[in-house]
Amino acid sequence: MNHNSKQASRQVSRVISFTSGKGGVGKTSLVVNTAIALARLGRTVLVIDADLGLANVDVMLGLRPSSTLLDFFEGRKKLQQIMLPGPEGISIVPAASGVESLCRLTAEQQLMLQAGLEELGYGFDYILLDTEAGIG
Repeated sequence: MNHNSKQASRQVSRVISFTSGKGGVGKTSLVVNTAIALARLGRTVLVIDADLGLANVDVMLGLRPSSTLLDFFEGRKKLQQIMLPGPEGISIVPAASGVESLCRLTAEQQLMLQAGLEELGYGFDYILLDTEAGIG
């Protein structure tokens, strides 16, 4: 990560959430392509695969994560430890696909994720969230 000053490293990230009421409409492709476009403009970008039931950002990018959000929620890793480098310098936090316990986060897990994102967020211009399909 490049930081020109301590001020830049403490700047709050812009968070953009991508969502859809229906699956299979290209949301993940849009997230990945937006991240790459922002990176090409010189921005630092973190993509969080927040589709906790059907994660596929890592698959789309040909990545094979050794750790996922499951490791974070089970207390084995911090978000920074599961982050992967992606194309054009973007960073990826992969989710675990098909893990039922992640489909419905508890209030404690939601707070844990929020705190982890706040900790990570100061190092990025943008955080893009690829959320699950649905309206609930």
